[in-house]
Amino acid sequence: MPHAGRSLGIALALAFTASTAAAMTPPAASAGWCAVSNGGKLPAASGGSAALCAAIEQAVAARGLRRDFSVRIAVGERSMLTVDVTLADGRTLPSLHLAQMDRAISRTTLEHFGESVANHVASGLR
Repeated sequence: MPHAGRSLGIALALAFTASTAAAMTPPAASAGWCAVSNGGKLPAASGGSAALCAAIEQAVAARGLRRDFSVRIAVGERSMLTVDVTLADGRTLPSLHLAQMDRAISRTTLEHFGESVANHVASGLR
């Protein structure tokens, strides 16, 4: 499938910014290496926090990366997802943001976000 066709009209906005500490509720662990704050804001049809962590895990495996990092994901208003990655050596990568503007977050959105996180981790390991 062509790369442009994958978005299927989904408006995704990805931005890398310096990580800043923000007040938020403590993350609920979805897996030992993946924690999601405010996962209840994800639509039930998306599969929720567990599906989000699973999408990242699948994308990391597909890239052949070891899962020796942790991710902390915050679900914000208006379908905004923010992930902070900490590598095994303690380095933190710049925050990765995704916003879906034209429809509710779906499993496909989570798959795309998982791929973005895997790519982000791979670039941080170089």
